[in-house]
Amino acid sequence: MKNNFKHKNALVYGVSISGEWVANLLNKLKVNVYIFDDNEEKLKNVKLKNVYLVYDLNEQLISQFDFLILSPAITLDNPYVKLANKLNKRIYSEVEFASQFSKNLVAITGTNGKTTTVELTAKILSKKYKSVACGNNGYPLSRAVLEHKNAIHVTEISSFMLEHCDSFSPHVATITNIEPDHLIRHKTMKEYTNLKYSIFKNLKQNDYAIINLDDKIHCTRDCITVTYSQKRVADIYLKNGYIYIHQHKIIALNELKLKGKHNVYNVMCALAFAYIYRVPVLKIIEALKEFELSAYRVQKVATVNDITFINDSKSTNIASTLACVESIKTSIILLLGGQEKGLDYTKLFSKLPKRVKHIIAFGQIADKLIEENTDFEITKTSDLNSAFNLAVSLVNPLDAIVLSPASASYDQFPNYIARGKAFNKMVYEYEKNFKQR
Repeated sequence: MKNNFKHKNALVYGVSISGEWVANLLNKLKVNVYIFDDNEEKLKNVKLKNVYLVYDLNEQLISQFDFLILSPAITLDNPYVKLANKLNKRIYSEVEFASQFSKNLVAITGTNGKTTTVELTAKILSKKYKSVACGNNGYPLSRAVLEHKNAIHVTEISSFMLEHCDSFSPHVATITNIEPDHLIRHKTMKEYTNLKYSIFKNLKQNDYAIINLDDKIHCTRDCITVTYSQKRVADIYLKNGYIYIHQHKIIALNELKLKGKHNVYNVMCALAFAYIYRVPVLKIIEALKEFELSAYRVQKVATVNDITFINDSKSTNIASTLACVESIKTSIILLLGGQEKGLDYTKLFSKLPKRVKHIIAFGQIADKLIEENTDFEITKTSDLNSAFNLAVSLVNPLDAIVLSPASASYDQFPNYIARGKAFNKMVYEYEKNFKQR
């Protein structure tokens, strides 16, 4: 792509991994890069070269920038964003700006299954092409276009990213599913749903929309559609325990390492990408048999004295926690809690199976969980460590202790990964102490 940004003045708002990598991309484009963050300490720790640090932002200064690039944490109602809009400044999300420099971009959004589908799709496509999983998985698209310029960029897109994605135009786009999430930020399900659907808005006639027929996802753009379903006829479908692409039998469900109905959908979505990019069937099967779930997603950490410890820290909403619990067939002590997201947990308790024998609520939403619970034994603790200690005091052999919080981590941890690492550390310490008895 022609560099139309040389010598322009750009403000990167938000010191984050995506903010730092888009600054690197801007430097390569010979843009004058300014960085601002509401947290002055974060600014002081910036190690980037050839950038100007901005400690005081105001309307006069904003007027001097040609465009702004926002980290995902920056909201639409931010006063500086409102000022930029008032001054008619072009505002990009990091992923939208970086997408202009991708020659082959595919995009995956949805409430649940994004990371698994992105990683599996990249794995399958890598059997024929150079491909890389990027975006909301911790490897920003800005970095991917710098380090893997000619790859297929399989990009995970969050609703936060989609708030400023006016020109974002992937070659293939999909929404895995839509369930209630992030309602503190997005206010209503309608707003949240509209953001998810905006991933389709710039598709052209030769682009593709991958559609999950069972989640009533639809696309009104004049583009090519590829469908999948576990319940009806589609391009990718189930028949007699096998997944098919049209008439081609691909793999039996019992051969998949990914277990649970939700993961079958993730596999089918990834197969739609494989179909579009004409990956040979044998290569698809090879990738499916090699693929492992990422850490902190229904991760079996250890079995100690016939007690199984499952780390599902990545489950930050109700639908994801339900999918986790449904995939576990033993009795469960369930650890729930974290930061408020505006979710209705009565919907969780009404659908949890009775094999959940005890719930331990922790963190900011512990009181809300107790108030909205009607059917299960539930105990409140202050934090994850206290929840873990209570769980091991209540557990019996053949039970599972499951961390699947159904909530964000930000009340006590910087992200779900840090929460997952903390849980694993507790399990390993418990295992070590048990062996020393």
